[in-house]
Amino acid sequence: MKLLLLGVILLYSAVLYGQNELRTQLDDLKKIIRQSSYYDSSQVFANGQKAISIAQKLNDLTEEATIYQYYGNFYYFSYNIPKAKSNYAKSIEIAQKANDSKLVNSTNIRLAFVLSDSDLLAAEKEFQKLLKDALNNKYLENSIEIYNGLGNIYDTRQMTDEALKYYLKGLRIAERTDKKYLHAMLLNNIGLIKLENEQTSEAEKDFVQGLKIIEGKNEDRLSLNLNNNLGLVTKKLKKYNKSIKYYHNTLLNAKKLGFPLGRGVAYLNLSDSYLNNKEFLKATKYVDSALQILINFKQWDYVGTAYLIKATIFKDIKQNQQSKQYIDSVFSLNKVNPIPNSVMNAHDLLGEIFESEGNFKLAYFHSNRYHHMNDSISKIANKDQFAQLQVIYGKEKTETALEDEKNKNTILSKENELKQTKIRAIILTTIFLLLIGIGIVYIRYVRISKKQQQGFTQKLIENIDEERSRIAKDLHDDIGQSLSVIKSKINLFNTGKINDVTGLDFEVGEVINQTRTISHFLHPSLIQKLGLERSLVSLIEKTQSNSELICSIDVKCSLDFLSLDEQTQIYRILQECINNTLKHAEASALKITFKKQLSNLEIKYQDNGIGFRENIKSPEGIGMMTIRERSHTIKGKITVVNSTKNKGFKLLLTIPFTT
Repeated sequence: MKLLLLGVILLYSAVLYGQNELRTQLDDLKKIIRQSSYYDSSQVFANGQKAISIAQKLNDLTEEATIYQYYGNFYYFSYNIPKAKSNYAKSIEIAQKANDSKLVNSTNIRLAFVLSDSDLLAAEKEFQKLLKDALNNKYLENSIEIYNGLGNIYDTRQMTDEALKYYLKGLRIAERTDKKYLHAMLLNNIGLIKLENEQTSEAEKDFVQGLKIIEGKNEDRLSLNLNNNLGLVTKKLKKYNKSIKYYHNTLLNAKKLGFPLGRGVAYLNLSDSYLNNKEFLKATKYVDSALQILINFKQWDYVGTAYLIKATIFKDIKQNQQSKQYIDSVFSLNKVNPIPNSVMNAHDLLGEIFESEGNFKLAYFHSNRYHHMNDSISKIANKDQFAQLQVIYGKEKTETALEDEKNKNTILSKENELKQTKIRAIILTTIFLLLIGIGIVYIRYVRISKKQQQGFTQKLIENIDEERSRIAKDLHDDIGQSLSVIKSKINLFNTGKINDVTGLDFEVGEVINQTRTISHFLHPSLIQKLGLERSLVSLIEKTQSNSELICSIDVKCSLDFLSLDEQTQIYRILQECINNTLKHAEASALKITFKKQLSNLEIKYQDNGIGFRENIKSPEGIGMMTIRERSHTIKGKITVVNSTKNKGFKLLLTIPFTT
């Protein structure tokens, strides 16, 4: 009996030792599978089959289900969603046989993450259901992952307060239970929210703490994200040497993971930091490496950014011609693969280059294009974001209504379904055709508006130059010469060559009057002091005294309701009309009339000149374009009545009453 008992004990010990050996092998294989890179796809499944075989020998369904969950994770991070779902489903099936509800809950969490890529609301409902199960059964690690998933959903929906609330709930559990990977992951997500809210230094602390937590843990994927985010933060803080260090770490992680696109982006970030640090040779080396990868993977947005970095390098080393060639590459790429952000920044860079070359006209053009595109892109982004939130809100509302009416719905007959289908088809076709028509009209309108705006801008620049030249001439010919005469008299008096400076005060007074005249033309300060009516009377009197025109003004209503800005714009419009009459009309008389007509103020300007000539191709010169622009700023409407049969020129300005 003693020998038999000893044999049983030895046999049991041998079996137990063998199982421990198999457990150790299984744990090692699981660690290798979980940390495998994208380069090791064949090894992942080879080691996985070994692990499954050991789990089956141990008759451990939970371990077998875990390996299939790892397969699903590998496919998910490789963007192969169908295979990820298939392996997650296999994992759940085996875990249910093992009655391992924690593993079932864990794998369903991963399926909820997959669902969040396509349907945020459905994913949120799934996470909430899984959270209730995890909290009831005290699955703490699962609870942390669910809080992270809910935080991701609210972060995507731009509800950062809600996102932060869930991240912090998960963080507290991770700290309490010493779940280092999950702790660092949540710090990374919280840091990204702070970075977006311009709390840059606080974000940096979270990212640094996250890196310290996973130090030595071989968590390459999370380390890549944390190092990349620290690179962004330190670059924003202009700590370029630090950002270079973090981007080098990102590159190492990307190489370990076998993630070529990650390497390309890391090269691009490194080149940008070296550029900011004025290390142009290294910047060139890394941007060239980035281009090789990014072009191969057809990542055109990144390619456009790389061309701009190359252009900036050449600009900074004073080789503008090469810089312009890379900017041309951006424009050429945009024709085939639209990259609006890169095109916008290309215009900004060209503006800087032309300004450094002294070509201010082209510098102004490209700078103007940059600001116009920047405004347009911001509007489109805001509209897209609003539309996305509106869709989510609409879906929530629809789902609530469907839930309330669920028991009231009846089955529609086939005939009714066919009728509804036809109606929907007609409506959709009509909407589609209408949208196409609107799109064509809008595109044409934008092109015409753009062409008109460019013409107006060019004419405005020319007009400004002419005006500056006229003012300079007035200052030189009138004030300059008068002051020279006064100075000469004072010098002669001081040297004793003349004994009398009588009349000097009169000459100084003339200079003052000339200065006031120029100043008043540049800014009609009389309006603020005297009001529009008296300022116009003064203008009419000066016009009549300095020309052969017979001028009159008839104000049939009070103008007190007009704001100072409206009065100024009206004054400038009428001043421009008078100038046009003096220069071009060959008129002998003009008249200005103000009267109230229903709820509008009507201002009529009329002269008896020759009107616009027939041989002028574009009668809408800079003067009339300026008049229309001024009218638009005060919500007025301009109507021009012109005759080529010596009946003169008539302009009607209609302004709605604001009170």
